Amino acid sequence: MTRIHFSPMCIGCTLLGVASVATIVGLWMAQLLPSTDPPAEPWDQYRLPDALVPDHYNITLWPRLQPNIDGLFVFTGKSSVVFKCTKETDLILIHSNKLNLTSEDGSLAKLSTLGNTAPPLIQKTWMQKTTQYLVIQLKGKLSVGEYYVLFTEFVGELADDLAGFYRSEYYENGEKKIVATTQMHPTHARKTFPCFDEPAMRAVFYMTLIHTRGTVALSNGMEIEKVDTTLDGQAVTVTTFEPTKKMSSYLLALVVSDYTNITSANDTLIRIWARDTAIADGHGDYALNKTGPILKFFERYYNVPYPLSKSDQIALPDFYFGAMENWGLVTYRETNLLYDPLISSNANKERTATIIAHELAHMWFGNLVTLRWWNEVWLNEGFASYVSYLGADFAEPSWNVKDLIILKDVHRVFAVDALASSHPLSSKEEDIVKPEQISEQFDAISYSKAVNKTGIALPLSVKGIMDRWVLQMGFPVITVDTGTAFYSEMKTAGNEWVLVNLNVTGYYRVNYDTVNWERLLNQLNDNHEVIPVINRAQIVDDAFNLARAKMVPVTLALRSTKYLFQEKEYMPWESALDNLDYFNLMFTQTDVYGLLQLLEFQSDHSEMGFGSATAALKQAIETTKANIRWVSENQREIRDWLVAETA
Repeated sequence: MTRIHFSPMCIGCTLLGVASVATIVGLWMAQLLPSTDPPAEPWDQYRLPDALVPDHYNITLWPRLQPNIDGLFVFTGKSSVVFKCTKETDLILIHSNKLNLTSEDGSLAKLSTLGNTAPPLIQKTWMQKTTQYLVIQLKGKLSVGEYYVLFTEFVGELADDLAGFYRSEYYENGEKKIVATTQMHPTHARKTFPCFDEPAMRAVFYMTLIHTRGTVALSNGMEIEKVDTTLDGQAVTVTTFEPTKKMSSYLLALVVSDYTNITSANDTLIRIWARDTAIADGHGDYALNKTGPILKFFERYYNVPYPLSKSDQIALPDFYFGAMENWGLVTYRETNLLYDPLISSNANKERTATIIAHELAHMWFGNLVTLRWWNEVWLNEGFASYVSYLGADFAEPSWNVKDLIILKDVHRVFAVDALASSHPLSSKEEDIVKPEQISEQFDAISYSKAVNKTGIALPLSVKGIMDRWVLQMGFPVITVDTGTAFYSEMKTAGNEWVLVNLNVTGYYRVNYDTVNWERLLNQLNDNHEVIPVINRAQIVDDAFNLARAKMVPVTLALRSTKYLFQEKEYMPWESALDNLDYFNLMFTQTDVYGLLQLLEFQSDHSEMGFGSATAALKQAIETTKANIRWVSENQREIRDWLVAETA
C-alpha cells in the first residue's frame, strides 16, 4: 500500500492556492451575474407603485375581421381610465404592450381631471418595453384625493397568438371564418388597451365594441344597446354593454363572431355560444342543461347569490387554456364545452361537467373575491379545482365524481411533485414579478396539490399548519413496517394487514414491508371489496410509482393489477391504465400476471351508473386490448428496453 504524506507547509500552500482561485472566481462571477439590488427607477420595476388606483375604464374597440392592405388583422381603440391619486407623485405608470399609441403634440396620452383644478402638464411620455409600461412624466405633482382621467388612442395587431385581443380561425361548410376573442389572463389585458394590469387594481369597465354588421359582439356585461351605422365607409354595428362589477383587468372578455346560441332563462339568463353547426347538432345541449344546476349549487354552497345578470359560455376553436373564468363570459376550448353524444366518450362528458363547474366556481372565488398577487395562485385554482368536483357531483349525482379527485388531481400532482423541478404552493411576492414568472405559477402544483385535504393535529397553530403545507415542495413517503412495534406497541398477527391513509385523506404515498404488501395483494385477490374503492386505486398507484422510484420491485406493481378481472369499479381500472401507459412494455415478460385475464370481465353492469364503471370501464378495457396488441407486435424492442431498465 502506498501512503502519501503532506507536510504542514504543503497543506498551507494548497489552502492558500485554493483560496486565491476562489477569490478570482468570485470576482469574475460578480462581474457576470446581474446585481440583486432593486432597479433605481420606478419604470424599471415590474410592480406598479401604489400612488394611483383605477376607478373605472371607458373603452371602445373595433376589431377588423379582414386584413388591411399590409395583410395584417388589426384593431383600433380608445380608452379613458379614471384613477384616484392616493400618494403625491409626478409620475404615471400604466401597462401597455405591443400597442401603437397615437401621438398628439409629441405625447402618447392626454391627462385631465374630474375636479375643477387643472391637471399638471405632461413633460414627456415613452414606452418602457422591458417592464411593459407607458411612462408619463409630469411637470407637476398629482394631488392626493383627486380623480384624474388618462386618455389614449391606439392600434394593435389582431394576431393569432392566443394572447390579449387575438383572432381565431375555423372553417364551416368550406368557408373560412374569423373570431375576434380575448385571453387577458394573466398579464395580457395590457396588450389590448393601456391599463393597471395587476389583480389588486380592480375597476369597473364600460365597454363598447364596433363590429361588422351581421356579427355578434359579447362582453362580460349584458348588451344594452345596438346601433347600426357606417364608419370609414363600412357598415358596422356599435354594441354597448352594461358596466361590469368592480373586477381585475385579467377577467375582461370580448368576442366578435357570427356564432349562434341556445338559451335557458330562469333566474339567470344562460347562453351557450358556438359555431352554427355545433349548436344545430346539439353539441351545446349538455352544457346548457348542467350550467343552471351547478350555478344553483354554488349559490347555496357560498351562501351568496350569483352576482351577474347573465352567464355566457362560448366554445372557441383556438384557446390557450382549457377554459377561462372571465366574469359573465367564460371562454372554453371547444372540446371542453361541447359534447357530441354520438362520438364523444364518457370521459369527455365527465371532463365537460367538471370544467364547467371549475369555471363557474370562480364566479365567486376568484372573481367576486380576488387574490392580491400571483404568488397565491394556488388559493384561486386549488379551491376551484376542489369545489368543481362538488358542483359536478351535484349535477351528475350517479357518477360519484367526488371520488375522481384522487385520480384526476392527487395522482396527477404526485407525479409532478416528486420531481426535483417541483416548487412550493406559495412563493414570496418579490420572487414572482415578471410575466413569465407569473405564467409559470399555473401548473399542476397550483391546481391540484391545493385540492388535497390533509389531516393535521389540532394543537398546531394555523401558521404551523399552513407553512408546512404551502412553503415546502414534495410529499412524504410513509413506510409501514408491520414486523416492528411502534407507538401502540402492537404487531399484526396472522393474515392481518394494515392499510394506511384511509380514503386518501392525506397527501403522501405509503410503502409497506414485504409481508404487508403480500397480505394486501392477497386480500385484493380474495375479496377486494373489503378495501375501499379509493384505496384500491391508491394501492395500484402507490405500487407503480414506488416501483418507478425503485423502492419496490416492478413485479409487485404488476401483481397489484392481477385482481382487476373481478373489479367492477372505474377508479382502480383507470389508476391501473394510467400507470400501465408507462409499464405496458413489461406486459409479456412473465406469465404470472396473465394480463389477458383482465379481459375476462364480462359481468352485467346494467344496474351501475357512470361512476361505477359501465361505459367508461368498457372504454378502459378497449385501451388495454390496444396496449396488448402493441406489445405483441414489438416484443424484441420490449426485451431490449427491459434489460436496459433493470440493468
